[in-house]
Amino acid sequence: MPRTDGGASRLETAADTDRATERNGPASNADGDAIANVTVDPASVDRATELVSLDAEDEARLDSLSHIFESAQSDLPEAATEAACRHPAVSTALDQQPDASTRDLEAAQSALLDGFEGDRTDAAFFDDRLSSSAIATLLAAGPDAYIGSFGAVYETLLAELGADVKAEFGSVGGDGVPSGDRDDDTGSIDAAGGDAVDDAVDAVVDRTLSLLRLTLVDQQLAMHSYASAHESQVESYERQLAEDNARLAEYESRLEEQARTRDERENTHARIQDTLSDAANSTTAVTDRTIEISDLASEQSNAMNEIASEVSGLSATVEEIASNAEEVSATSERAEEIANDTTDTAEEAIDQMEGVEEATDEVTADVEDLRESVQKIDEIVDVINDIADQTNLLALNASIEAATAGEAGDGFAVVANEVKSLAEESQEEAKNIERMIGQIQNDTEETVESLDTANERVSTGVDLVEETVDNLERIEDSVQEASTGIQEVATATDDQAASTEEVASMTDTAMEQSQQVVNGLGTIDEHATTVEDLLEEIETDVRRLSTDAN
Repeated sequence: MPRTDGGASRLETAADTDRATERNGPASNADGDAIANVTVDPASVDRATELVSLDAEDEARLDSLSHIFESAQSDLPEAATEAACRHPAVSTALDQQPDASTRDLEAAQSALLDGFEGDRTDAAFFDDRLSSSAIATLLAAGPDAYIGSFGAVYETLLAELGADVKAEFGSVGGDGVPSGDRDDDTGSIDAAGGDAVDDAVDAVVDRTLSLLRLTLVDQQLAMHSYASAHESQVESYERQLAEDNARLAEYESRLEEQARTRDERENTHARIQDTLSDAANSTTAVTDRTIEISDLASEQSNAMNEIASEVSGLSATVEEIASNAEEVSATSERAEEIANDTTDTAEEAIDQMEGVEEATDEVTADVEDLRESVQKIDEIVDVINDIADQTNLLALNASIEAATAGEAGDGFAVVANEVKSLAEESQEEAKNIERMIGQIQNDTEETVESLDTANERVSTGVDLVEETVDNLERIEDSVQEASTGIQEVATATDDQAASTEEVASMTDTAMEQSQQVVNGLGTIDEHATTVEDLLEEIETDVRRLSTDAN
């Protein structure tokens, strides 16, 4: 039959593909697990059915072929499995899969016939079939392996279909063919009508096409699962490739970084060596400086001893100052008392001098009165002198008259002489009184001047005494302030004495610490020597590491 020849051609093509795969190795195929995880939904089945033009007439014809599917159960599963296993990738995969074997593949092919026979070719059926481990393994070997296995399916089904047609219509090369009409729904030919040969050919073609369309639906869904899994894997590979590229870029960056790090390490080694040299020099300088500090610390310790001695002496001096301050405070208190007494005495002196001033004023007034009296006496003396002059004049006139009278006037002349003598004596006494009055006036003037001077001096003395009193009051205030200040000095001196004792104690502590510093500097000197040794070892190690790195 021509269709059978065509099937054989397809088998040969599949074998050619298998041989090409053996020569070139398997292509990049989808993973079996990824294929098994692809879900076949009703929409996918509808698209595949529409794509291969499987319609209701095909389904009616397939219903009439259920006996063919049942008859093929004896040969098709084994034949399809053998055809699939001729692909090297399939046999290898089945050998390596613990849950997929040739028996599992035969069972899957038998389930396909059961589905065709029972008209259970829905989404659930194809999803169960393509998710089985055996079919997923077959698909994972490559589309050519899956389609190649269908060569045996086509060959077996077409052979069964040919046998069925022969049984129904007889041999084409016989004496004749029953005539009849063809049932459009079932494809059966009524022996009573039509051209028997044409109807037989049409029936075979229609049934064969329906059968091919049904198997193509399976292949379309299988290819969809394979493509989806492959696409998912490609995306995974692309992600993996991107990650690999990123890791490669990171690796290249690390290589560049390592190159830079190597250069930096070499530079660092050089800097470390320089630093170690500087550190060694610094350590030597530290050692020298430590010796100097140790000497200075020793000198400081000696100075502390001297300071301690001086502080002890200072403490005694401060205590003596405190004692003297207390004595000065007592003396100030006594001076304050004396100042108070002096102020009282000065106030009494002011009172007495004011009394003297008053008495002097009274004496001055009396002297003024005396001077006025002397003036009056002087006036009286002037009167006496006038009287004496007039008396002399009268005596002279009397003498003249007596002389004129002769002897009768002798007695009168004697009286006149006596009066004249008395007038002369009175005049002489008046002159003496006048001299005495002049002396009294001079003495009175001098007394007045002396009293004026005394009054001025008394006033000045009063002013001075008052000023002295003011000064004494200020002195008293100052003495009080001085006394308070001295008392504060005494208190502060006591505090200073306590502080001095504390300083002495701190000085002793400082001496001990200075000694500890001296001892510590000795330890530092030892450590510095140890550090120098370690630096030399580190420098040697760094040089060795630098040599190893290069």
